[in-house]
Amino acid sequence: KTPMTTIGGFVDGILDGTIPPERQNHYLRIVSSEVQRLSRLVRNMLTLSQIEAGERTIQPTEVEITSLVTNTLLGFEQRLEEKHIEVEGLDTDRYWVLADADLIQQVVYNLIDNAVKFVNEGGTLSFDFYTEGENIMVAVRNTGSGVLPEEIPRLFDRFYKTDRSRSLDKNGVGLGLSICRTIIEILGGDISVVSAPGKGTCFKIVHPVHRTET
Repeated sequence: KTPMTTIGGFVDGILDGTIPPERQNHYLRIVSSEVQRLSRLVRNMLTLSQIEAGERTIQPTEVEITSLVTNTLLGFEQRLEEKHIEVEGLDTDRYWVLADADLIQQVVYNLIDNAVKFVNEGGTLSFDFYTEGENIMVAVRNTGSGVLPEEIPRLFDRFYKTDRSRSLDKNGVGLGLSICRTIIEILGGDISVVSAPGKGTCFKIVHPVHRTET
């Protein structure tokens, strides 16, 4: 309800004159941000409900996961620059998976978004791609304060947010990682997390390999 409350309050304030004209642009920008937040929330909820109801048809195609990660990361360029974040691990061999391109891209986006939110100022965001048997491993790591051991089992729960994330992530609602787990499991893979206080966090996707090329 928070986005709707904010949007309604500021729009009403502009309409009834409570917010003076010289401050209206400022509050309209906040309204715009809240509309985008609400849009993300609705999109995520629709994705979850469609998958769980069996209404989302999986359309597997050959996806070069390394390029997908790199291209997705480009959308975070401004946020990375603002926090002076160093990116490592993208100069690597190319790997392909057989997956639904839209769904796997949403997983990658959510993991990068989460990593960028909680990486420390001037920290490092790193990626790792490698194979183990018939699987490809994609790891997304960030430096930072990490997650308490007792919080790790609940990170993929729907709407769950750690105490620290509540203070650092004002716009999130705790759906991103839940969606990641749901999608990856449907695609036949697995997702896990390793973290420790003061040592950052690493999310790892395990997905069947389609083919690889250097």
